[in-house]
Amino acid sequence: MKHAASRDLSPDAGFQDYLPIDDGQAFTCGDYTLRAVLTPGHTPAHMCFWMEAQKTMFTGDHVLFDISPNITNWVNVDDSLGDYLNSLRMIDLYDVQTALPGHRETGDFHARIADLLEHHEQRLAECLDIVKRKSCQTVYDITGQMSWKIRCNSWEDFPLGQKWFAVGEAASHLRQLETRGLVTADRSSEVIRYRAV
Repeated sequence: MKHAASRDLSPDAGFQDYLPIDDGQAFTCGDYTLRAVLTPGHTPAHMCFWMEAQKTMFTGDHVLFDISPNITNWVNVDDSLGDYLNSLRMIDLYDVQTALPGHRETGDFHARIADLLEHHEQRLAECLDIVKRKSCQTVYDITGQMSWKIRCNSWEDFPLGQKWFAVGEAASHLRQLETRGLVTADRSSEVIRYRAV
């Protein structure tokens, strides 16, 4: 991709006046207190914000209700999907009655977490099945055989940006399968190829 729109929307690389937020840090304004909750997965340092008195969680992109958050491999992160699944299980322990995502709809927080966990287990099973059917495939090859909810007739019809997201999602699932000892990744050449154990 010659030019990604995200480059135009990214912060100024020279800006140094950010104030870091730590996991558990609280912010109070009047009668409201928000506590930062570290939920890595969608991004390495993703955070939700918990208002305990109101039983309200600002979920950002960690829990979305009508789409599944994109989980991709990140540089210097060993297992993004593993981080995401662990974060979902951890945040499910909060007594959330109202969930406010970063965009789109809201819904039943705990039911949605159960749905997301099941969705990723199904994705993992699908990836593993594809690798078992044919060994030594690339992540791109595997991605093209996966099922996607998109209005396209085939993998070849996917818009380039959607292919980028899909390949990243497949890569994170393959890495999780690797950490579970179900697939191996041959990194002996420039192109990584996967085989079932």
